[in-house]
Amino acid sequence: MARVDVLRENIEYSLFHLSWPLIVSNALQTIYNIVDSYFLGKLGAVGFSASTITWPIIFTFISLAMGFANAGIALVSQNIGKQDKKATSKSTGQLYLVTIGIGLISTIVGIVFAKPLILAIAGSQNAEVIPYAIQYYTVDMIGLPLIFIINSTTAAMRAAGDSQFGMRVILIMNIINMVFDPLLIFGIGPFPELGVPGAAWATNLGRFVAAALSIYHVVSKKSAITLSKSDFVPDWHLIGLVFKLGVPSALGMSISSAGFAIVMRYIAMFGPTVISAYGIGNRITNLVSMISQGFAGAVSAMVGQFIGAKRYEDAEKTVRHTFWWNVTIVGILSLLTFIYGKGVTKFFINDPAVIEMGNIYFKYVSFSMPLFTAYLIYNSALIGAGKTVLTMIADVLRLWGIRIPIIAILSTTMGFKGVFIGMIISNLAIFVITYLFFRFSNWKKAVV
Repeated sequence: MARVDVLRENIEYSLFHLSWPLIVSNALQTIYNIVDSYFLGKLGAVGFSASTITWPIIFTFISLAMGFANAGIALVSQNIGKQDKKATSKSTGQLYLVTIGIGLISTIVGIVFAKPLILAIAGSQNAEVIPYAIQYYTVDMIGLPLIFIINSTTAAMRAAGDSQFGMRVILIMNIINMVFDPLLIFGIGPFPELGVPGAAWATNLGRFVAAALSIYHVVSKKSAITLSKSDFVPDWHLIGLVFKLGVPSALGMSISSAGFAIVMRYIAMFGPTVISAYGIGNRITNLVSMISQGFAGAVSAMVGQFIGAKRYEDAEKTVRHTFWWNVTIVGILSLLTFIYGKGVTKFFINDPAVIEMGNIYFKYVSFSMPLFTAYLIYNSALIGAGKTVLTMIADVLRLWGIRIPIIAILSTTMGFKGVFIGMIISNLAIFVITYLFFRFSNWKKAVV
């Protein structure tokens, strides 16, 4: 069954059937990132560092897409909870109008300011990396509007109880990515040898196909939400509501992502070895957190629908059960990265210095992952409730209020280990903050 009827099925059933496709989707995306890193690693530390340095900037813009997709989750899920099909379709159409426009503007801004943004992060000590970073970043940004289309579609489908569509789209997108990665990086067969930018072109090919499939899905009369031409006629009330919910979430995630760029600036101070180790460690911890991200996606849809239906006790039960599942599973996976960090790092780069640095990363960061990922559960519950101002505050505090100040101090006194300690403290602190928001805020009040 592709679509889960959250309001009729029991909570455990809905949680499992909504979350497993999201977990698979996250795993596929993370596996692609790992494969991408593997091929870039064959170009050496400089080539690998180029993508690592640019990622915080790229993700800042991607966060805009994710933030406005969160608005779609709240609107669609709560309208479905109210059993208002017309409002559901209209809200989704207006979401498209807003996100596509923002995607195009973001691409233009991002490309125009490519060089100063990368120079600000890389620093003069990484001069050999900068030309490759600019090339990779510029190509990747060309495909940014496609991400807005993909994210808006998969978020709306998930809110409607269909998380399998997103899984299928991401599977196709990543297969294309992984097939074309080596072909375009190394110039295999008739394909040109593009080096570092080849990885970005492979990514864009996958995005294009995924975006085309997304658009086809919502107009084909086969999806959980079917759109018609009238749904794309501007409705300024709904557009205003998309901005009301989407702007705080998008700003919070983008400002937070910009904070990662600042963190990367501190990491870059220690040269390509630390950059490469951090890049590997970050990719693996993302792989560990895929379980949490899957659970979180399910929670946002379920909480939204339960609030729309005024079933508040079921909303609370959903969050409580998910929390304990998350802590248990992520705890086991984090323990494995703690034990086998050196071997994991060696898989990517056979450089003794990078391997040792990667092992240190895992020894420091792994144990904070269970509670950090639990923050995702509470954060997503607030998203489903439409309380995106609170999620914005949490996102900003995590990086700018906690992690960056601590890293700024400790990196000067403890070196690169100060960066890792700052990550630990911020991970634990954001869990406490988000839990308190969920515990004491008026999150049960519907936004539609």
